[in-house]
Amino acid sequence: MKKISKKTIGIIIGVVAAVIIIAVIAIMAFRIDIAEAQQIALNQAGGGEIVESEVSSEGLWNEYSYTVVNGDTWYQVDISGFGTVEELETGSGDTWKN
Repeated sequence: MKKISKKTIGIIIGVVAAVIIIAVIAIMAFRIDIAEAQQIALNQAGGGEIVESEVSSEGLWNEYSYTVVNGDTWYQVDISGFGTVEELETGSGDTWKN
């Protein structure tokens, strides 16, 4: 069995470090902030007013949950840290308060 040289080990470590750095930069570049998440929630509801919000941290990004009331209809919108609507629930009246 051949010995792995120090130069080869250094190259492998350098490549792994570069991949990690690129991944972190990509996550930071593609994640959304709270203002963007709020706008996505309002767009899903066709406007209205955000009456409840929750932000939870999941590693390097946040996940957002909003309750939007538009007229007599409420919308519960869950949004990933990258702006994808993960869940959308809707109903009438004030049942969202339960």
